[in-house]
Amino acid sequence: MDRPRGVQSRHPAVYALLAKRAGAFVCDDCGVVQYAGKWRWGAPPRVEIQTGRCPACQRIRERYPAGTIRLPRAFLERREEILHMIHNVERARKAENPLERLMEVKESGGRLVITTTGTHIARQIAHRLARRFHQKARIRYAADESLIRVDWEESAERRPAKPSRSARRRGDRP
Repeated sequence: MDRPRGVQSRHPAVYALLAKRAGAFVCDDCGVVQYAGKWRWGAPPRVEIQTGRCPACQRIRERYPAGTIRLPRAFLERREEILHMIHNVERARKAENPLERLMEVKESGGRLVITTTGTHIARQIAHRLARRFHQKARIRYAADESLIRVDWEESAERRPAKPSRSARRRGDRP
């Protein structure tokens, strides 16, 4: 799979921990805790604590995304709504898996480009946007499924569809 311009190709296992650590591990950058092989937010247990950088913070520091989503120009008209949706997905994914985060949301070449630290959050953002705007996303994985790239079909260059009347009514209900 081709990488975004300026991103060096490297094996993604660099960001995976090969073995469970004895005791707990606390990320110096974000404070996420790994204990018994599981990443979680909160205070570390009362055991031996090691510190360093978690795989998500390492990806952010090295600017090496696991997921890249490129939205068509037409989506910029609904930028605020899209940003709100993206941040809602991130909040939910991050609570479930602290290593799934947004890296950057930027405008590049008249398109909105979203990069993530994990493939699951990128895929979920793509599915949410596709469902919301009735547009088909093209999702491509690397051979080992550790990297994902999402683009929209050429027909998506037209304006994203406005929600139907019934969808607006459902959204207005308390």
